[in-house]
Amino acid sequence: MYDRKDAFYKKAKAEGYKSRAAYKLLELNKKHALFRSGDNVLDVGCAPGGWVQVILNLKKCHVVGVDLIEVEGLMDPRFTFIHGDITTQEIIDQVLEVCPKYDCVVSDAAPNTSGSKLLDHVNSVELVRLIFYFAKKCLKKGGSFTCKLFEGEDRAELVKEMKKDFTFSKMLRPEATRKASFEMYMVFKGFKGNNEE
Repeated sequence: MYDRKDAFYKKAKAEGYKSRAAYKLLELNKKHALFRSGDNVLDVGCAPGGWVQVILNLKKCHVVGVDLIEVEGLMDPRFTFIHGDITTQEIIDQVLEVCPKYDCVVSDAAPNTSGSKLLDHVNSVELVRLIFYFAKKCLKKGGSFTCKLFEGEDRAELVKEMKKDFTFSKMLRPEATRKASFEMYMVFKGFKGNNEE
């Protein structure tokens, strides 16, 4: 019987990607052209580094990655890793010190799962909202934001809130997503700019 999880796991190992999640970003970028050469990209929740690998391989981008978990074995001069929590002011300051404005913010971050679909959804919404608020502060006008969200009843309200700041929005479930997973990916393009600027 065809095991999609096993197939993508083996493919990632064979092609040198640090996780199967790489194929999710490859699909999202193929459909929506998230990156251009020369872009400054912020990857929130970047460990183990699969998305960073995709971005560096696809385009001549500079990537800043943030995570509570160390990223190992990615020694590229175009990659800067910041170890810490993006919700703290100290780490926010470090991210902005490396690059005050980003062309693209991506996030495959997820809360620690509890086994309760409802609780995991609520925590996912809260995490995405925090990352989104920060993305609005550091995105260039016209920039893009892509993130993961666990499905649930609060999704529609969150998407409605986020769509206001962009000219384009799309929700997708990439092929590499596990069948049992209730995660979705949201792509927003054409950031309208921050009124506070």
